[in-house]
Amino acid sequence: MADNTKQSFFKNSLITLTRQFVSILIGMLLVIVLARFLEPDARGQYALITFLPLMLLTFLNFGINVSTIFYISKNQVNLQTAVVTNIILACFLGVFSVAVGSAIIHIFSEKYAYLNPLYLHCALLALPFMFLMTFLQTVFQGLQEFKAFNSILLIQQLSTLILVFSLTALLHLDLFGAVLAFTIGYVVTVLFIGYMLYRRYHVTIRISDFSFSYVKKLFTYGIKAHISNAFTFLNYRLDVFLLGYFATPLAVGIYDVAVNIGERLSVFSQSISSVLFPKISSLQKDEERNKITSVVSRNLLLFIVLLSLVLYLLSDFVIVLLFGKNYAESSKILKILLPGLALLAVEKVLSNDLAGRGRPEINMYVAIFNVVFSVLLNLYMIPKYGAVGAAISSTLTYSASFFIKVICYQRYTRQRYRSFLIVHMDDFEMYRRFLKKIVSKL
Repeated sequence: MADNTKQSFFKNSLITLTRQFVSILIGMLLVIVLARFLEPDARGQYALITFLPLMLLTFLNFGINVSTIFYISKNQVNLQTAVVTNIILACFLGVFSVAVGSAIIHIFSEKYAYLNPLYLHCALLALPFMFLMTFLQTVFQGLQEFKAFNSILLIQQLSTLILVFSLTALLHLDLFGAVLAFTIGYVVTVLFIGYMLYRRYHVTIRISDFSFSYVKKLFTYGIKAHISNAFTFLNYRLDVFLLGYFATPLAVGIYDVAVNIGERLSVFSQSISSVLFPKISSLQKDEERNKITSVVSRNLLLFIVLLSLVLYLLSDFVIVLLFGKNYAESSKILKILLPGLALLAVEKVLSNDLAGRGRPEINMYVAIFNVVFSVLLNLYMIPKYGAVGAAISSTLTYSASFFIKVICYQRYTRQRYRSFLIVHMDDFEMYRRFLKKIVSKL
């Protein structure tokens, strides 16, 4: 039974990881297109404009996406009920978020006068569709239908890439074209999700299927994960907001390109974590949970460290080659960010394990500490050192977060540190069998 569980987990992880390689390629192409057809100043404005709807989505989703995975994976809710309830909640929260966003634009209009209000409101129009995508794609994740789940992510990225290229490179709409592509990309994705739900599960929208009792469950479990995710988002993105506040759009553009490149490392942990959370939620024995997470965590750490080293050595050449000389300074920022981003990638695995065990509050407490620590560092570093200061603050925060999460995970699971941080001899045998299997199929 344990072997079947392990094989199933790694099979789903491999499927997800394979699709994530495509995701890395599309994501990098999007970053390159934005950098090639927008000057660093406009690139910085794009980062700040799209930051607003992403922040509102994170702060106002109330953990419904995480709760959906949890209850569907445990077969505690009917699929029709889950989908209809999530759609209605997404529409309500989406409209509410647009109103909140409009108020924020008005309040900060003087400090961020260099941002066009029309572009900001255009980005806000994506919010109802962002909520729909977030609440519905997790239905597939809860069902452990990872082919569909990953297809949704790829459609969103691919449609945005095509639209950005068409509107900026071909139609020369520049920054407005990029923002418009951001919004339409989510619309296309929601239409695709609707098609998938109807085709696979014959789901129809009937108001009578809306469940208040299910809503209560969603909020009860989700609020813990929500607080954690909201603070985690601040930990990841507050530096961009503060950099825009204390520095210039140019500094934001240089910094954001480095962050986008470095965050490709997290694709590997996201691939595994998206499979790990519903799997851990569905398992009953701690022994099985510990075994899966330990193998994943220690091998991912080794892989990410090696990959970060390669990226560090090649960053000067790669950034100028792909993004142009205007973004050469991004290489220095990337080198500072890499150690923290590498540790952050592994921390995500431990966080999803704890959430899957029904303990999202541990992640919440760590996330609150991270935000306070990050804000204090950024308020000191950014005014003095600009983008370099933001990068140093991020790496110190991510590193502190990793070590705190490692201690919390060890104390909760009672595993030895080396069991989930240091590769074992058995792992190398696993590599050998894996390579042998691949070679035999060539």
